[in-house]
Amino acid sequence: MKNKFRILGTVLFGTMMAMALMFTSCKKDNDDPDDGKIDPGTIAKSNLIAYFAFEGDGKDEVGSMTPSNMSTTTATFVDGRRGKALQGAADKNSGLLYTLPADSKLKTLKAFSFALWLKQVPNTIETTDLPEQMVFHLDGKGDWIWGNLFLLQHRNWPEGESERDRNFAEMDCYFWKDDAQEWKGQRANNWFVEVSVPTWRHIICTYDNVTSEFHGYIDGVHITHFDGAEYGGVKRWQAGGEEVPLGDLKFNNPEKFAIGAWCDRLAGTDLQNDDWASPFKGLIDEFRIYDRALTAAEAKDLYDAEVTQIN
Repeated sequence: MKNKFRILGTVLFGTMMAMALMFTSCKKDNDDPDDGKIDPGTIAKSNLIAYFAFEGDGKDEVGSMTPSNMSTTTATFVDGRRGKALQGAADKNSGLLYTLPADSKLKTLKAFSFALWLKQVPNTIETTDLPEQMVFHLDGKGDWIWGNLFLLQHRNWPEGESERDRNFAEMDCYFWKDDAQEWKGQRANNWFVEVSVPTWRHIICTYDNVTSEFHGYIDGVHITHFDGAEYGGVKRWQAGGEEVPLGDLKFNNPEKFAIGAWCDRLAGTDLQNDDWASPFKGLIDEFRIYDRALTAAEAKDLYDAEVTQIN
């Protein structure tokens, strides 16, 4: 009888040990060393031409550009969406200024995508404040102060006009085709980001030179008008009453690149010295630029990956 109990105990012990080993093995197999995080840098990696993480130095992690005005800028690096972020200020010295290398791919973009986190500041978009806050700006000689490529936060009308005017900022994406038949400068600016509360928003804008289409995404979702209708400024035309598609972009003599400010203001050329040409007063983080249009699926994948990395 004792032998039977001894044998039974041995069997039970062996079974428990086997189950424990299986559990341990499964746990190891299912262990995720990244804890569910996805590296956003793996999305369209071969087309990523610039990446600014803003971890205290403003360095371009892909193209190795560094700001030329670190000793004079009033912008700072603070806790951001992931690690540190660029915090703008209200004065004309805010922002980061870069001189483009001769071989910079930013100079020869035929198409583009850019993606970044923005945290806009409430109560800074009315007409009583310094408006037209520049998020980033690629300069050029083709169109006076506007340059070749930028993202701008428009001012709003005085509070009380409408819910949109009180709570949303109109965004303006601008890009240049120097050899266009008629419409060299292209503006896509009838889309809105809520700024009534200081909330992080992920913004992606794309232009496809093959389809001549502009697309934008907020938090991974394709942009719409404030009333919910689909954004109408998708197809871009260069001439002929919407008969000639825009095609390849062509920039005009880009030399400087600014983040959080107008190039001309930081460069001291004073081509634009009006008060309405304001630096961006909010926060910018995880700024990426690509040399082609991301697809809708890639835009969503990029946003989803970014979300896994947030502080």
